[in-house]
Amino acid sequence: MAYHKKSFTWTPTVSQVLTKTCLMNLNPRVTAKQGPVHLKIDTERELQFSNDLGWNWHKSWNIPNLSIKLSLENEDTSQWIDCQAQLMAVKLKQDGLYEEVGLEGVTQQELVDGKAFFSGVKFNSTTYNHQGHKFHLIFLLKYSNYIITALESPPVFVDSRKSARDEHRQIQFIQPFEPKYLERNFCKKEKHFNDVIQAPIENNENGLHNYLTAPNIRNKIKHPLFLALKFSKCMTIYYLKTMVTDNYLLEFQKQLKSKQANSQYIIAFQSNNNRIRKKIEESLTQLFIQSSVKVLEKKYIDEQLYTKLEYDIESYFACYHKLVEMMNSSNSVTQMDIQIDEQQQIFSQCQFNRQQSIGERKSAFKKFNKDFDKMPTKNFNELLSNNDDCIQKKVKLEDEVDNGNQMLSVNIQNLLLQEQLIKYYLFQQQYMINLLSQQS
Repeated sequence: MAYHKKSFTWTPTVSQVLTKTCLMNLNPRVTAKQGPVHLKIDTERELQFSNDLGWNWHKSWNIPNLSIKLSLENEDTSQWIDCQAQLMAVKLKQDGLYEEVGLEGVTQQELVDGKAFFSGVKFNSTTYNHQGHKFHLIFLLKYSNYIITALESPPVFVDSRKSARDEHRQIQFIQPFEPKYLERNFCKKEKHFNDVIQAPIENNENGLHNYLTAPNIRNKIKHPLFLALKFSKCMTIYYLKTMVTDNYLLEFQKQLKSKQANSQYIIAFQSNNNRIRKKIEESLTQLFIQSSVKVLEKKYIDEQLYTKLEYDIESYFACYHKLVEMMNSSNSVTQMDIQIDEQQQIFSQCQFNRQQSIGERKSAFKKFNKDFDKMPTKNFNELLSNNDDCIQKKVKLEDEVDNGNQMLSVNIQNLLLQEQLIKYYLFQQQYMINLLSQQS
């Protein structure tokens, strides 16, 4: 699914949160800007954003510092000026119900003169460990145990490794595989004290789990068509009975690569061992988290709506070359999109650094005792005031010795723009040559 960047906005919520000890109702009496309470939330900087993941963050990074200011319009609520502020991380369990996933650090602060500051807080889990669920941050303003207002953030994808958000790594999992690998035998090797134990990988749930976790098998083939053929007793692919297409394998490959919201295929697995079932579900969910094709346990499949995708080694071999051709043509375009997206992120970071150096945006966290009335609004302000496509490069110059003033940044946008256009033109030419050669 492709995302489009919007401001990171905190919105009121009246949902329920299931914690480790109780069920918390977030229904408040007064919400921000709808009563005698005005609430401002400011952040040091925005979270990361990408078109394929939306808002995302790394588990080991500190969440950007948050500063809260509470102001009152009604003297009857003066006791709220010394209330408590709490920060939570949750995942959506069902409509209107969240489940707490936890944060590391100090997540509850006393408001002093209506002000509080959160620093050094981290996520303590990942989207992968919660079956692909993104996390929401929830901010609570409380007086004793009574909730005055509750605000929630947009969903955030949290990972533990930088490679988890790598587009190239995701693509390799769905690359068509050579049919000869279906006949290869595998085994899992593990060290037990001083001995090396070999466990044969068979066509069952234990075999699937051993294959996915075997450290000795390098460059594993993780394509769902391969897994469904190699482990046909515990993994199946289903599609909607109402779907009509000339080739169901080609259509599956197309939807597997797609990031649109709805797919007509489902990757189903089954296991009678709860521990293995959970491990398989986590592995498959992480592998295909960016695909529109869902991963689901077989017992939840409605076989009145879905039917099993019937295919074997011969039928896969028959369309193998078409699968490769389709992936090669689409990967060329995707690779160009990735390069352009990376360039845009580099230039955005340069703009952000330039704004910080010349003081275009003063963070509320440089000095906590600064005047909070001059603090930005409760939303995460856009770091870039305009969203034009200009390409800029900051050249850092040394300070002038005579008066100590830093020299102005040098803008060479025209040269970089010409260079980018030339690269794009050469890529188009090469792509057309490759396409014509394949047709001939």
